[in-house]
Amino acid sequence: MKRQKHTVQQIINLTPETFILRLDRGNFQFEPGQYVIIRIPEENKGREYSIYSGINDGYLDFLVREIPEGNFSRYLRHLLPGSELDVEGPKGYFILDKKTQQGHKALFIATGTGISPFHSYARSYPELHLKVLHGVHFEDEAYGRDSFEPQNYTLCTSRTDKGDYFGRVTYYLKENKLDTGTIYYLCGNSAMIDEVTTILESKGVNADQIGTEVCF
Repeated sequence: MKRQKHTVQQIINLTPETFILRLDRGNFQFEPGQYVIIRIPEENKGREYSIYSGINDGYLDFLVREIPEGNFSRYLRHLLPGSELDVEGPKGYFILDKKTQQGHKALFIATGTGISPFHSYARSYPELHLKVLHGVHFEDEAYGRDSFEPQNYTLCTSRTDKGDYFGRVTYYLKENKLDTGTIYYLCGNSAMIDEVTTILESKGVNADQIGTEVCF
C-alpha cells in the first residue's frame, strides 16, 4: 500500500474537542468515501481517518475528534505547520454507486465525525440528489454544514433542542416516513448502524439499498 509524507498546513479548531487536520495534497489521488492511515514518521503508531475534503480541493482534510485518553489525537492537534506525517492509502470501498453519482435520491445518515465521507461526497459531486441526517450532541458539532444545501440537511441534537430535530437520528427515522426508493448510506458507530439498518428494513427498504461504514 502506498505510503508517502505530507506536510501539515493548518490545524483548524471547530469545537473544544474537534478539529480539522489540513495537509498538503501533493499528488495524492482518492475516491470520495475512502480513508487513510495517518502515521507518525519513524513510528508504527497509526490511526484510520476518513478523507473530509473533496477530490477537487488542493489540500487533504481530516476531521478529528480529540479523545481525552487518546495520545494520538492530542499529538495531531498540537502539530505545527510544516510538521510531517506519513499517509498510507487510500483504502476502503465506501464509495457512491453509479446510480447515486448520476442523480438517484440518496440519504446520508451520520453521527459525529461520521459526516466525513459525506462531506467529501458533497464537495466532490455538487450535483448529487442528496439529503443529510446528522446526529450530534450539541448544535456546534454540525461539522461542514455549509457544504450542504440548507433544505437538504437535518441536524439531530440529543442534548439540546437547538438543532433541527431534538433527539437521536434513530428517533427521527422512526417518526418520519421513509422513501423505499432512496439509497441509504450510513456512517457512525456500530450500534447506530445496526439500529438504523433495522429501522430501514422494517420500513420496507431493501438491504441492497443500504451502504454502511463503521466510524470509531
